[in-house]
This record gives sequence, C-alpha cells and structure tokens, in this order.
Amino acid sequence: MFKRNAMGNTRTKFIAGAVLLALGLASGSAMATNVYGGGATLPAGAYVGFGFLTSTNTKLSNNTTGGQNNILSTSLFGAGKGTGNATSYCQTGSGGGKKIFDHADSNPVTTVYSGTNPCTGAASATEGFGASSSAAIDPHFVGSDAPFSQSEFDWYRAGNKSAAGHQPVQFPAVIGSIAIAYNKPGVTLDLTEAQVCGIFNHTITQWSQLDPTATGAINVVYRSDGSGTSFSLANHLAAVCGGSATAHFIADQSFATVVSQFGTPASFGWVGASGNPGVVNAVNTTAGTITYAEAANLKAAPSANVKVAKVNHFDPYEDLPNDLSLAVSSERVITGANATTGRPVTAPVTASGYTPVTQCLNIVEPALYATNTTRYSLLAVSYLIANNAGNGADVAAVRSLIGSPYNTALRSSVTTIGNGAGAADGTGYAYINPTVTSGAPSLADRVNSCIN
Repeated sequence: MFKRNAMGNTRTKFIAGAVLLALGLASGSAMATNVYGGGATLPAGAYVGFGFLTSTNTKLSNNTTGGQNNILSTSLFGAGKGTGNATSYCQTGSGGGKKIFDHADSNPVTTVYSGTNPCTGAASATEGFGASSSAAIDPHFVGSDAPFSQSEFDWYRAGNKSAAGHQPVQFPAVIGSIAIAYNKPGVTLDLTEAQVCGIFNHTITQWSQLDPTATGAINVVYRSDGSGTSFSLANHLAAVCGGSATAHFIADQSFATVVSQFGTPASFGWVGASGNPGVVNAVNTTAGTITYAEAANLKAAPSANVKVAKVNHFDPYEDLPNDLSLAVSSERVITGANATTGRPVTAPVTASGYTPVTQCLNIVEPALYATNTTRYSLLAVSYLIANNAGNGADVAAVRSLIGSPYNTALRSSVTTIGNGAGAADGTGYAYINPTVTSGAPSLADRVNSCIN
C-alpha cells in the first residue's frame, strides 16, 4: 500500500523483499528494469528531457506507462538506459522528495496507490514517485538540489529504511543556473548583486528602482514547497549580500526561512507557488512579477511575457561553462546556517547505532559555488541519492542511472546539458567534473562500491 499525507509529501512504506521489476541492464537479461524516483524540479529537463512541459501530466516523465511522457533519448537518463529499461522521474521538489525517499512524511492518511493514475497533478496527488505498478515498490532514488542535512540523514533511520537500505548514498550529478525571471513589458534587466539582494530583502520594492523608466510595485513569486532551488539562491545571497547578525539571508530549503530576518513573504504581499513550473507560470500570467527559477526550463518553454535578467553582466546561458571542476568531500552534511552570516554550515555526519559507509555520502561544499566573478554565479548543484543496500536484482540499473553523469562516452548523446545541442549559448545546465583527494577512488568507482 502506498500512503499520502495531507500536505503532499508522500511516501511508500518500505516492505522488505518488496516485489520489484526484474533487472534489464545485466547482459543477457530478458526482462526490463523500471527505476522509479523523483524529487527536485530544477534538473528534470537534464535528466529526462522537456516532454513534461507540453503535456497535461506535468509531474511525471516516464517511458514505461501508456499515456505518460516519454523520456527523451537525448537526455541523461534516456541516453543511458539499456534496451527495454526505463526510468520515471516524478517532480515533487527536493524537500518533499527526500521525505518520500526517507519515509519521513508526516500525518499520513490511508490512500491506496493506484497504478493507473501515477504522479498526476500537483505534488499532493503524488504516490510513490509514480511507480507504474500496483505492487508496493519503494523508490530507487531521489534527486535534490540541496545536499543531505543531518536531520534528513536521521529521517532515513527513523523511517525504518536502514534495515534494508543501511544508509542513503549521495552523488553530485549536474549543475543548473538559477535565473532571475520577470514579467515587465518594456524593461530589460542587467542587475547588480546589490539589486538582487534588494529585491529579496524587500528594500527594492518598485520597478523604478531597477529601471527609471518603469513604474509600479515589484511582486515577488517564490517557491512555497521545500526547494533546493531556494536553498541554492539563499546560498548565493548569504555569500554576497552581507547584512548584520540580525538581518541576513539564511540558507534553507524553505523560502520563508531564507527571508525570515527581513519579514514574512505574506507581509510583503508576495505570492508562493509550488515547483519550478508553478513559479514560472505565475510570472507568465501576471505582469509586474519577478521570481527565481531554473534557467533551462525557461529556455525550453519560452514565453513572450517572461524575460531573464543578466546578473553582473553575466547571462545564465552564455556564461555558464559546459562543465565545472568542483572538489567533492565525503561523509559531511548540512548542520544548519551560521548564526551571524546565514551561510550553510557542514560537519561530519553522525549516525546513531551504525557506522556510515565511507566515501558514499558525497557533497560539494556550498561555499565552492556560492559566488564567482568570472561567470554566472547563481548556481545549484543537484544530487542523485540512492540506497546503499537492498537494491536486489535492480542493482545494475540503479548503478547505471546514478553513475550516468560520470559516463564520458554517454555525454556525446546528451543534448540537454552543456552545449551538446550545438547552441552557442548553452542549455542552462552544466556537467560536474568532480575532483577528489589524491589517491581516493573516483566518483564513478564509488557508485559501484556504494550501491549494492
């Protein structure tokens, strides 16, 4: 049985030995493996393509169920799937996605999962990341634009996942630029960092403060769900905006927490929307609005009403390289935000009652991509998360999916990331070239040892 809570953060109760579809990646296998997951909306286009943008079923990209959106062969997951194998990706947002994966959603109600209606509509209609089966199937993976926090790591054990899965494993997958998108006819924005700060701390409230020829109030649309995009925006704002010990941005997945030292979104008259498509649609339909959103989605589904601002003269497409080399650390988690600056704080993970597997919980320190003066610097690092153990017959398929960002041969077939499509200005996505301590295993090697 799948269960869903009233707030839209859903889960499947893990059943040890649950019936999973047979492995299809192993040589000689005659059956298909269907790998189910979901979470962050920001990397969805890179992972599965943008078929969901032109369908009424906006939450699921799946090439296994009739009537669902096919994963494009030019996307990361589509190019990497073996013959007859498939992946579904259900967009719930990073925060809700990790709750589903960890079995940490609260206030569940008894709603039986229906395989005939997977992952349709809003996140509140999501069950089990849209697995196209009536069997009780625990999700194989989750995507998140915010690395695991200590509390989220603890959810995994509290949700009775550790008996079968032991612990979550985490690998940085892709980078996405976060665009400042707006709907203001006649205005073209090239924002300074100070102006970006002022928009979100509510000191810049009129369009005339950004363009002397414009009039009217600025109305901010923000992510109302737990969002790695909010975390990544706040990571940048906390690094560049300064402030005081009692008036600074706070890096968090909740936008209300991000701006809490300046006031509440409601007190500013700002409007919340769920998911990246939700905020973009709100801006598209309402003049005078501005938001932060995943840049690649905006390019894939352009609107005459929505424009994208430059920041410090940098463009989120032209000035995002095809790949970025970033150092990767292990066994560290987010433990909160600095009380004076609001910037993310990381520390070694602690695990009560068991020992974490080394080199399996991998993180790019948020400070490493918080700001940069030579390229576009509002960036999110998106992660793929899976179970350390308990993958059973599906282990090869899960390894293949989690390891796909590090498969250099695969990249030539992927057009949703970097300049693979031949576009001079890029896609809004970039690959991560992870660097590790000298002598340590590569992340590609870690995938094989960490997923069992």
